[in-house]
Amino acid sequence: MMMTPVLPVLALVLSSASILLLRRPATAWGLADVPGGRKQHQGIVPLTGGLGVFIGFLLVQPLQPVPVGELLPLYVGLVLLVACGVIDDARDMRSTVKLGVQLLVAALMVLWGQRVLNHLGTFPGVGEVSLGWLAVPVSIVAVAGLINAINMMDGVDGLAGGSTLAVLGWLAFVASVQSQLSLLAVIVTLAAAVTGFLLFNLRHPWRSKASVFMGDAGSMALGFAIAWFVVELSQSERAVVSPVAYGWLLALPVMDTLSLMVRRIRKGRSPLAADRNHLHHIFLRAGFTPGQTTLILMLCVIGLGGVGVLFSLVGVPDILLLVGLAVVVVAHSLFVRRAWRTSKALRRLHAATLGSRLHQPAVPMVRLRRTDRVGGWRRALALAGLYLMAASLALEIRLTLAGAALAVASGMAAYPAFWRDAVRLPLFWVSLGLSAFIVLRLLAAGGLGAGDANGWVLLTITGLASLPIAWWLAQFRLHWPWLVLTLLVGGGVAFMLHVDWPSLTARAVRDPWVWGAPAQTGFLASVGLMAAFSLLFSGLQRLGTGWRPAYQVTLGLLFAVPGMVILMATGYTTAWLAALAGLATFAVATPLLGRHQGYRLGRTGVGLVVGVLVAGVLSHQLLLREGETLVQLLVQPLQALGLLLNDQPRLAQALHPGMVERVTLWQLALQGWEGQWLLGSGRLVPAEGELVAGYRAYHSLLASVAAGLGLAGLVGFAAAVAIPFHAIVWMAWRHAWHSAWALGLLSCGVAVMVMSLLAMPTRFPGPLAFMVLLTAAAQVAVFQRAAMRQRGKADARIQPEAGALPGNSH
Repeated sequence: MMMTPVLPVLALVLSSASILLLRRPATAWGLADVPGGRKQHQGIVPLTGGLGVFIGFLLVQPLQPVPVGELLPLYVGLVLLVACGVIDDARDMRSTVKLGVQLLVAALMVLWGQRVLNHLGTFPGVGEVSLGWLAVPVSIVAVAGLINAINMMDGVDGLAGGSTLAVLGWLAFVASVQSQLSLLAVIVTLAAAVTGFLLFNLRHPWRSKASVFMGDAGSMALGFAIAWFVVELSQSERAVVSPVAYGWLLALPVMDTLSLMVRRIRKGRSPLAADRNHLHHIFLRAGFTPGQTTLILMLCVIGLGGVGVLFSLVGVPDILLLVGLAVVVVAHSLFVRRAWRTSKALRRLHAATLGSRLHQPAVPMVRLRRTDRVGGWRRALALAGLYLMAASLALEIRLTLAGAALAVASGMAAYPAFWRDAVRLPLFWVSLGLSAFIVLRLLAAGGLGAGDANGWVLLTITGLASLPIAWWLAQFRLHWPWLVLTLLVGGGVAFMLHVDWPSLTARAVRDPWVWGAPAQTGFLASVGLMAAFSLLFSGLQRLGTGWRPAYQVTLGLLFAVPGMVILMATGYTTAWLAALAGLATFAVATPLLGRHQGYRLGRTGVGLVVGVLVAGVLSHQLLLREGETLVQLLVQPLQALGLLLNDQPRLAQALHPGMVERVTLWQLALQGWEGQWLLGSGRLVPAEGELVAGYRAYHSLLASVAAGLGLAGLVGFAAAVAIPFHAIVWMAWRHAWHSAWALGLLSCGVAVMVMSLLAMPTRFPGPLAFMVLLTAAAQVAVFQRAAMRQRGKADARIQPEAGALPGNSH
């Protein structure tokens, strides 16, 4: 069947025209919403948006290349719900009568239309789960429930229509993947009709408020249409997306409705009674505008739907999708049950992001800021770039580069302010000198051409490119926890997409490559584990002082345990050593930098940390390896090194080829360094050797710098690393930073340095991008220490002047 864009465009035009034509008669028919009580909009607004949507949609259906009889139960159900909704909008129908109509329409779909929810997914130990004789009653109740869920979302301008459009978009994507083109045509025309309604309902720069509401006629019918599409897609013989994935797609409206009904029943009220306790009301009370609330919740629907659909397409098992969905449900329940607390947190988030402070004029000097240095579009652009970097770091390098470009471009747009701050820093001149030295040295050796990737990599990590990002991070202190959380979530999503799930389900779990490239996955898992431990430590220090530390501990464990399992699964010994070095740094620095907020972790903290380590060891022994123990995997490289030192290279290579190759590469690097120890040879690739043929770089970033740039390059990089590290310790010692931030950055930095000593992590784009972001996070301490010192000098100058004022002389 050929798809044509004419019918969706026609549906959009007819929907818009119907809404315009129904404006005047709406008031006479009683189809208008009058403000008062829980309805706080301004003026009388027609309730004919949903009626217009389905006029446009249904008028187009006879033109579809789909037999009308095939979807006749759908069309009859839509007409019944639209009629019921129109009567309810005009005369306030009793909730029990509405529920009866919804159950009737659901029964028509199940019994007449034969759209029955039967298959629920495939789970380990039980196989395919089917409802059997329960399929009919469960399907009827589920359809009626979804109709109510979409209906209850209709409380903010554009929310019901926008969320529905997001759901329809994912459903259209699934229909196209499954080659159900007839259904795809119907879904697209309905989405186009909804778009026609949103032109009048959604707030945007050219519309300050909605000129028409959807009404129950539209929201109930949309819920029924979505239920029909979901059942038909999920139960199709051609289905490639698991039924559990649709739970993610519908999670937000269903969770909000169920939690609200439970709370109403506990209070002795009708579960269908209207009130102002929905999720969107929490955002509105926190200060978000209706337009901002709609946008945020629409993005949540899009994001949750993407997790379910895309993860299912790449083969993530149903049990993991179900466990993740359960975590989302619990998080939502805690969020809405503690609405008075979450509203306070949302208010702070709103003030730091979308509040009025965004539009304040730029202020002329740096502070550990409560006020913004640069406001307006430049600040918003930089913030968007940072979140894009954090979210896509392990997922898609092109998105990461786009985020970095946004942050750097916005910094260049604020050039005078950035230059005044950067030029005062010794770090800026060190990084600038190091970058210039690398360029000149490689040019002299004939390198740094278009194909010399290693030279460009070294320029990326000198610290000069990350300074604009660090400058912005220094101004976004309230966003640091959210950026770390975004980084961890993005890494988790990337891991789920990169794993070869079909191989895992086929019990090939012991092959490290099914988890992704071991070197890249191991690097990201090791530094991610450090970030998770810093989050865990931050919560443990303040555990028992409120609800937020408990959430931090929970999130820390939620990321630390899988991170440890993934790290062990890679079988990458270098990443294990890097993680151990980071944890050792954490343990040594905790009594020093954590003293002012908690001298020790306590028995609970020690138990949790040990538990995470034990989980990693047990996962390796029980799940990930056969034959070789963890001790053997750690000892074999050392045995091979001993054989090499005893001049037995063949035996060493048979025992552990990787160690032989690395030692050979280090020997070649040492030979290159000895030849020109001061400035280096300018070559960043090793000479050809029997055991390392084909290597495009030394198997150590440190060896590459030593051989190519000599002692001058080593000293330059050491200075570029030491200055931020010293500033981090200074900020933590002066209590200007929470100790968890300092410990997290120090432990991540040590892990990266160990990896740089033993491997070449920069050959992968993800680890390279992380090193840039980590460098920027460390450089924040340099900017903020300079600001504190500058402010201290200014205060010292003011005090003598104040003492000389009249009236103070005696």
